[in-house]
Amino acid sequence: MQQVPLAILEKGRGTQLSVVGTRPIQLCSQCDAATLAKYHANRPNPLLPGEIPTAGL
Repeated sequence: MQQVPLAILEKGRGTQLSVVGTRPIQLCSQCDAATLAKYHANRPNPLLPGEIPTAGL
């Protein structure tokens, strides 16, 4: 298991998204290998959540 930061996003004005914090999550080095590879490729930035907040239609 490896602990990595996950970004907490909020929708600002228009289409702007802001990282307002991070929270630690545990990822399995075998089960979550693709996600961990994405994290290590973009370090020191936190992982983005699977769902991005968007404006309702």
